[in-house]
Amino acid sequence: MSEVACALHAVLDVLRTAGLLTEVRGSEDVVVRGVSQDSRTTVKDDLFLAWKGTQDDAHDFVPGAVGRGASAAIVERPLQVDVPQLVVRDGRRAAALAADVVLGSPSARMAVVGVTGTNGKTTTSLLVRHLVAPETRSAVIGTLGLTLKDGVRAATEDLTTPGPVQLTEWMRDLSAKSYETVVIEASSHAIEQHRLDGISFDVAVFTNLSQDHLDYHGDMEAYRAAKLGLARLVSKDGTLIVNADDDAWEGLEGGGRKVVSYSLVRKADVRARDIRLSSTGTSFRMTVAGQDLNISLPLIGRYNVENALAASAAAIAVGVSLECVAQRLEVAPQVAGRLEAVVAEPFGVLIDFAHTPAALEGALEAVRPLTEGRLIVLFGAGGDRDRSKRRLMAQAVARLADVAVLTS
Repeated sequence: MSEVACALHAVLDVLRTAGLLTEVRGSEDVVVRGVSQDSRTTVKDDLFLAWKGTQDDAHDFVPGAVGRGASAAIVERPLQVDVPQLVVRDGRRAAALAADVVLGSPSARMAVVGVTGTNGKTTTSLLVRHLVAPETRSAVIGTLGLTLKDGVRAATEDLTTPGPVQLTEWMRDLSAKSYETVVIEASSHAIEQHRLDGISFDVAVFTNLSQDHLDYHGDMEAYRAAKLGLARLVSKDGTLIVNADDDAWEGLEGGGRKVVSYSLVRKADVRARDIRLSSTGTSFRMTVAGQDLNISLPLIGRYNVENALAASAAAIAVGVSLECVAQRLEVAPQVAGRLEAVVAEPFGVLIDFAHTPAALEGALEAVRPLTEGRLIVLFGAGGDRDRSKRRLMAQAVARLADVAVLTS
């Protein structure tokens, strides 16, 4: 629950400005002190947020929320309940904007970095936190949950990017504890569903784009368009950081925002050269603004060099010096489940999250040159997700592995 009361008309004004408000039913002077999208956890004076989802219709739960004390509701259609209602044309987007207003616009008080792309979001996000951590109190919100210095707090939803209520509540809590930098993994679903529309981003990172989530988006162009939607959420004086080696981002317009490119092979603002791979890490020469620095990164694989460049550019964008970035890359942490070594003897065992064709291929290409004996791969694919990528994943394994074991 928010510590500061918020008049409903403040929410109304924001929704009207956004072009979402279609009707107001009841008094605008009601006070709300929190937000909820789950009637089971609604408490007194909450603003209940309802929209019609792909599986459930939250309008069915508005009476229950009112029964638990909700003092108003945002709805996509008027209901027979005895509380004020703000009727909107897009409940998802309205929910994000309303949560931000009611909970005090916490993201505006912190530096916020968004990371999107098919692969590399988690590693890049955690690297950004590592690079800025000695300078500021920082956190990551993403696949692993809420990552802080003292551990990880699990999310209540099984999502890369939380829903607008949990996301904004976490941001409020971090701001109240004087956190200065937050990194958010931005999934294509979250961007398209407007979960992030209440967040004020200072930096957006675009890692790479390859086949994934076509069961939801339909085709690659729609998937790409969803990812590019993160750019519109960055402040006009913010920074877009773009992987110049991925043609999917070609033509990305900053709209007045600063655009910083990074690359392993092309001309870019942040560049890696002379990449040398080993079983313990990767060394390379990083060039930024005419300065060359030799980096020994304790993470294996060329794709981790890409992640390091992206994270470095983001850290520099929020004020970390190049010298500090270089020093901290040398002690970068191992990310759980990302080519994580769990057994060393009598043979090596690595665990990797790779769940797309490009990610699986990248992981295998990283370890293939380092394998003295056989490369044995145990892999599977999500049963309720994009089926068309299964064949491509199998092809990558057939090309790069000596033995393949398929699970479900």
